[in-house]
Formats: sequence, structure tokens, C-alpha cells
Amino acid sequence: MPAKNMPPNWETPVDAWQAAFDEGLKEVVFSYFGCQFRDRTLPETFERTFLSAVKANDAPSFVTRAWHRDASGYENEVFIAYWPSRTAFDDWWDNADFGQWYDDDARLSEAFGLWREIYVVPVTRFETLHSSKNPTGVSKLAKPLGEPVREHNYWGGMRDRIPASDEDAFDPSNPDVHSSKSRPASRGARVRVTPADNICLIRSGQNWSDCETEEIESYSDEVLPHLIAGMAFLRDNPKKTGCLSCRLMDEVALDGGHASQSFGLAAFTSMAHLETWAKTHPTHLKIFNSFLAMVQRRETPPKLKLWHEVLVARGKDSICDYVNCHPRTGFLPWQ
Repeated sequence: MPAKNMPPNWETPVDAWQAAFDEGLKEVVFSYFGCQFRDRTLPETFERTFLSAVKANDAPSFVTRAWHRDASGYENEVFIAYWPSRTAFDDWWDNADFGQWYDDDARLSEAFGLWREIYVVPVTRFETLHSSKNPTGVSKLAKPLGEPVREHNYWGGMRDRIPASDEDAFDPSNPDVHSSKSRPASRGARVRVTPADNICLIRSGQNWSDCETEEIESYSDEVLPHLIAGMAFLRDNPKKTGCLSCRLMDEVALDGGHASQSFGLAAFTSMAHLETWAKTHPTHLKIFNSFLAMVQRRETPPKLKLWHEVLVARGKDSICDYVNCHPRTGFLPWQ
């Protein structure tokens, strides 16, 4: 979208990738640990064991927490954590109580499911932007945030911000993945899935904790319904969109308390599939245009904070496994 069409009172996003690179990071571990269950009673052992383990040696640099109900009606409590290297993550997993608890065969007969989706990504294969100077996600690993960037205000800016895109088109290594047949649920078993090379993941967040009532109401009435519809369309139409998995999550505090934030987490067969949906599909255009209209009506800059992180993962550097989960969980359908 040309820059002249953006509202003049909206801040230019700041680049956190360059700050991460300047801090000397070579790679980052993006990890999601989920517990899946039928009612709102979270298995206490999952919560207690994980929160205890992130205080151990080689603990993650940053941890946050979220919740969502999936399309099959299951609750999913999720911890999101970041490490500055594969070595640090491996040491934590091998020595902290959580890894030992997760790997115990006793988990195979529990009433709840467990899943983890972990991506080790070179700094040259991801980017992240924020509409304010409030870092979250991977940018927590680098301080301070970078300066405003020009490569943000047009379709294709996401790709241009990823350094490796200068030499790599990120073509999907398995473009026909949607012809795969779903495996049975992972009841009583551990199912490991190795994603194809160059799947593209986006975590796109919204933070309204500083918004006044009027702005919250405008966002909730005018933008949020389109966001919910867009995420549901991606989730329910994988063959049309190339989307392998989509979860719209509510962030919560680490202790389970309320947090005025949310994010969509989606995995696509390739970056091109994400770009096509963002640029052309009515469900995304409704999100984009409703937000643009809300901001343009305002006489003062919005206090709603937006951010995202996009990564292009390699199969050999990804760990995705599922224990006792239903067959539509994460990458289970795409064997």
C-alpha cells in the first residue's frame, strides 16, 4: 500500500530485527508449548512444571502466555518462549524438570493433550516490527529497538525486511502438502511432524492496554469482528489459502490473570501464500481497511499498539510433536 494512503497520525513502525542483529544474535529459538483439554480446568501439573522450569538454568530470555479454543472445541493453554540459541534451548530441555515431565511415558495416558512447536531460525530469516517503542516477542532479545524503517508501508515490505530474501525466494519445498491425508489423533502416542522447508509463520499482535474506552469500543466494534472472521477463514480453508495452521489467541499474564492483548499465529506453506492472502483476499482487506478507517477518523494518534514477527523456518531446524492431541491440532493433518 503506498505510503500516502496511510494515516498521517500513525507512527512509522520501528525495526527490531536490526537491533537484534546489532546485539550479536546469530539465531533465535521461537517455541510454543501447549496443553489441550476439554474444559476450563487447566491441568495443574502443566502450569506448575513449566513455570518452575523457566526459572532454572538456561531459562528462556522471554516468556509469555496465551489461551484459545480451537475449532474442535478444545481449550489450549500455551506458553511462548524465546532462547538466543539452539544450544541454550537444548540445555534447558535436557536439564529442566519440564522436559523430563513432557517426555515421561506417563503423559501417554493422561486425560489432556500436549504439543510443542519449536523453530530455530537464523537472524537472517525473520523480521519483526512494532508500531511503538514497546518491545515484545523476539524483540525482547535485543535492546533498544531500532529506528523507524521505510520498508513497511507496501505489499512486499515484509519480504524486503528479511535479509536472506536477497538471495532466496523461499519457495516451498512441499507445495502439495494439502493433498496429504490426516493421521489419526495422537491418543496414547507421540507423533512427530517435520514441517517442510520454507514454511512461513506470522505472529501478529494487538495491545489495547493503554487505550481509552472510546478507542477500545471502536476497535471491538469495527475491526475485531473482521479479524476474527479472517483468522477463522484461514483456519478452515487451508487448500484455498495455503494456511497450515491458524490460532487466534488471547494473551494472559503468566499467573493466568487478564491481559488486554491478543495475537494471531498462522503458518503458511510459503511466504508467497501469506503475501497473496494479505494483498488480495477479502477477509484480510476487510481487516486492513476497517483498521485504516478507524485510525483516519481519529484526531489524535491511536494508543492501540500493533506488532508482528515473521519467520521462514527450515524443516531440519523445527521440532513439532503432539501427545494425546486431536487430529486437527497444529501440523498433525499434514503428514
